[in-house]
Amino acid sequence: MKLLRLLLRSNAPRLLMAVLVSVISGVSSAGLIAVVNEVWQEQLFTSGTWIAAFAGLLVVLLVSGVVAQLLVLDLALKAVVDLRMDLSGKILSTPLRRIEELGAPRLFATLTEDVNILSRVLPLIPRIVIDGTTLVAGAVYMAWLSPMALAVVGGFMAVGVAVYTLLMKRALVHMREGREVFDKVFDHFRALHEGLKQLKLNGPRRRLFLDHEMRQSLEAFRSVNMSGRVLLLGAENIIRLLFFTVLGAMIFAVPRIEGIEIEVLSGYVLMCLYLYRPLGSIMALAPEFGKAAISLEKVDKLGLSLGGSVVPDHEPPREPPTWKRLELVGAKFSFLRHDDDREFTVGPVDLCFEPGEVVFVIGGNGSGKTTLAKVLTSLYPLEAGEIRLDGVPVDDINREDFRQLFSVVFSDFHLFDSLPGDGNAELDQRAEGYLTELMLNHKVTVSKGCLSTTDLSQGQRKRLALLTAYLEDRPFYIFDEWAADQDPEFKEIFYTRILPELKERGKTVFAITHDDRYLCYADRCLKLEEGRVSQETVVEAN
Repeated sequence: MKLLRLLLRSNAPRLLMAVLVSVISGVSSAGLIAVVNEVWQEQLFTSGTWIAAFAGLLVVLLVSGVVAQLLVLDLALKAVVDLRMDLSGKILSTPLRRIEELGAPRLFATLTEDVNILSRVLPLIPRIVIDGTTLVAGAVYMAWLSPMALAVVGGFMAVGVAVYTLLMKRALVHMREGREVFDKVFDHFRALHEGLKQLKLNGPRRRLFLDHEMRQSLEAFRSVNMSGRVLLLGAENIIRLLFFTVLGAMIFAVPRIEGIEIEVLSGYVLMCLYLYRPLGSIMALAPEFGKAAISLEKVDKLGLSLGGSVVPDHEPPREPPTWKRLELVGAKFSFLRHDDDREFTVGPVDLCFEPGEVVFVIGGNGSGKTTLAKVLTSLYPLEAGEIRLDGVPVDDINREDFRQLFSVVFSDFHLFDSLPGDGNAELDQRAEGYLTELMLNHKVTVSKGCLSTTDLSQGQRKRLALLTAYLEDRPFYIFDEWAADQDPEFKEIFYTRILPELKERGKTVFAITHDDRYLCYADRCLKLEEGRVSQETVVEAN
C-alpha cells in the first residue's frame, strides 16, 4: 500500500487507469483458459464464434498488458525523480549540524540503494495486479465449474498462504536488519575510496581494514540476507508442495466425491496448471516488494529525520543585503565531538563586524575557528544569544536572505564544474580575467559558464574556489585556511594583494589562518581558545 501511495502522489488518475487495465489483462488471461476448456469439452474446434472469442481475448490480453506496463513504467520513473528531488530539497533545507549527525553513508545509501530498489520494483506493479487478477478470475471460473471442488482446493491453498505469510514476515525481519547493516557496508566502501592512498602505503592498516573491518560488515550483511533467503526458499517450496498436493488430490481423491463429473475435473486440472505460472510469479516478486517496502521505510525515516521543508524548484534570485553592522551578541553553540565523545561549546561570543575591514582568526587545532565561521554564517543554529544585522535579529524568516551576505571557501570546499551566473559571454570574460590573475589561465578555460577541468592540485583547486567567490561578489568573504595549500609565491599574493584589494572594494574579510608573519595585513586579530575569544588585537595600520 505504501508503494501505491508513492505512485498516487505522482499521478493518481494514471495509476488507477493502469490498475484497471491490468485487471482487464488478468481477466482476459483467465478467460482464455476458460475458452480453451469449453471448446475442448464441447468439441467446438470449428466454431467461428469461439475462434473469435479466443482471438479477441488474446488481443485484449496482449494490448492491455503492454499498456498497463507502459503507464506504470513512466509513472514509476517520474515518482523516483520526484522522490530524489524531494530528499535533495530536504537535505538542502535541513540544518547543517543535523546533516553532519546523520552522516554521509546513511544519506548516500538511501539516495542510491533504496531509491534504486524502488525504481526496479515499482514498474512491476502491473505484473502483480495481472497475476493476482488471473488467480482470482481463475478461482471464479473454478467455482462456477464446481463449488465443492473449489472448497477442497481452497482449503489446501489457505494452509499454504498462511504458512507462506508467516515465513515471509520472519524473512522481512532479516531483510530489515540487513538494510541496517548495509549502512555500515556503505561506510566502508566510502573509506576504501577516500583512504585508498593510505591503504596502499600501509600494509598492516590495509590488512586490518580488509580482513577485519570490511569483511566483518560484509559477512554480517551476507548472514542476515542468507537467513532471510532461506526462509523465503522454504516458503516457496511449501507452496509448490501444496500446489502439487492439490493437483494430486484432484486426480486421485476428488473423483471419489459423488457428483463431480470428469469434465469438471479436467477443467480444474487445466486451470490449476495454468494458474501455477502467475502463482510462481507472485512468489518470486513478493520478496522484491518486501525489500521495496523496507527501502521506502528508510526513505520515509530519512525524510522525517531531515524534517526540513522542501526548497522551491525555482527560487527567485536574491541580492546580497546592504548592511552597515553585523553583530554576534552572546552567541553560543554546542555539539558532541565524535572523536572524543565530549561536548564542545563555542561562545558565548560578542563580536562586531563592519564593511571594509579584514579580520584574521588564529588559534590551535580544535579551538573552534571553523565552527565560529559556521555560527557567523548561521549554518549552525544558536542555542543562546543572537546574530544581528543592522540591529535586526536573524531568525527563520530572514535567515536565507542573511546568508546571501557571504562568500565562503571552507577547508573542505566542493568545486562545482559550473560557475555562478547565467553563463553569458560577460561572465566568461570576467572569469578569464580572474583566471589570469590567479595564474590558472594556462590550466583552465571557461565556456558558457563551465570550467574546462577541475582536475588540479589542491592549491589550484582552492584558487578556482576563490574564483567562484570573486564572481559571487558578496559583501562578506570568509576564508578557512585558504592559504594552507598554496606555494610561498601565491601565499604572498593572497595576503599582500588579494586581501587588500577586497578591502579597497569595501568587502569584509574573515580569514582563518596560521600564517603569523602576515598578521600585519589585518585590521583586527581574534585568538580562539576552547571556543572562546581569548584575545582581540587591533593591528597597527600597515
